[in-house]
Amino acid sequence: MINKFKNWHSSVMMNYMDKLNIGMYGLAWLSWGKGIIMGIILMMLLGCSKDDVVEELQPVFEISLDGESFDPYERYAKITSFAGTKYEGDTVKKIFILYLQVDDGEPRLDRQHFALYTLDSDANDDGELLDVGTYTWENPDNKYAGVEIPGNDEYVVWNEVIVQDAGQLGGAHTGLICLTAEGEFYNPYIQRTMTVSMTLENFPIGQDITTTPYGYLLD
Repeated sequence: MINKFKNWHSSVMMNYMDKLNIGMYGLAWLSWGKGIIMGIILMMLLGCSKDDVVEELQPVFEISLDGESFDPYERYAKITSFAGTKYEGDTVKKIFILYLQVDDGEPRLDRQHFALYTLDSDANDDGELLDVGTYTWENPDNKYAGVEIPGNDEYVVWNEVIVQDAGQLGGAHTGLICLTAEGEFYNPYIQRTMTVSMTLENFPIGQDITTTPYGYLLD
């Protein structure tokens, strides 16, 4: 059986060589080219396209007060965020708020909470929820930042919030924010200043204005 197949294959090969008027060297090159073409076809059929790969991004929320790190989900009963945009003529205003409330009640300014917010009063009209850049209490380039525990006589000593991405990377990053925050503020509940350090990575950006009491800052 094997000998019959070998004889048949040799006969077919010789017929092709006669029809194409090539020798064994030419046949070798023809076989090599056929192998390359078949390899490319297999790669196209079996290879994974970029759209088939779904990148899973894990959210990270790290915070420390006075150098002491803690789990925010253990200290705060309510953790929400909000980003909004408002158009005033040719000017675009964008805001991002991270709201951490001690109790689980309705979000209100008179409840004990920690808040980080960025307000860009001259933002890009690009459809993104927030512009990347540096926001501080000094309002550089119309980019203001607040990091505080509100109460009687609260005030900000200094702060710096650096927004690295708020969906600009696209794909799996859409609707997520990455930022770092540093600062010092007066805590009216303990009547002294405190330092804060915070990192958000791939943190979901909420778009329900009622989840924080700071939506009025857009007005």
